[in-house]
Amino acid sequence: MVTDIPDWAKAYLKTERVELILEAIKKAESKTSGEIVPMIVRRSSTVGHVPIIVLSLLIALFFALDGPGWQASYLGEHWAWYLGDIAFLAAISAFFSRLACVQRILTSRLDQEDQVDMRAQLEFYESNIKNTKGSTGILLFASLMERRAVVLADKAISDKVPKEAWQEVCDLLVDGIKQGNMGLAFSEAIAQCGEILAPEFPIQADDMNELKDQLIIKE
Repeated sequence: MVTDIPDWAKAYLKTERVELILEAIKKAESKTSGEIVPMIVRRSSTVGHVPIIVLSLLIALFFALDGPGWQASYLGEHWAWYLGDIAFLAAISAFFSRLACVQRILTSRLDQEDQVDMRAQLEFYESNIKNTKGSTGILLFASLMERRAVVLADKAISDKVPKEAWQEVCDLLVDGIKQGNMGLAFSEAIAQCGEILAPEFPIQADDMNELKDQLIIKE
């Protein structure tokens, strides 16, 4: 169970909503042998390029608005002013580069899609979802910065449930990111997973809970 929500996630998830997610997992898994694992990550894409782009744009804007001319008219001309200008613009760049909306705008959609998919696959294997006895693990993955969601199912499920069946689940998670309500979004998405899985993978008499019922939050 998540007891300490990182500051960056608090705009999307309240502590009391975690219980709602855990209850949704238990309820869904009472009807299916599928093992459902919800996960939130801050971002999947690399953003090292963002500060450089923002700083370049600010410098270009500074010269386009004749910043040096205005500066010289009020403070006089001196090379030290330019060092101060660069330092000031770099500080502004560092601030804006931390904003998810800026990172999203300055990262191509294709890069976002590819990197979210790769991160989801990595987490699928690192979280031992691949290791269930009946190959019935399923990852509900939400990446906040990109506002994207991915559902990855293990072999037994993917062989019987078409990939398109998970689109509604992804849509619920994406809406939750945009509305800042991941607690409700995950609970609804998990319930939908249970409805999809139950007909093909009903609960068995000897069913064991192989994966811990928890919400995973990662940077």
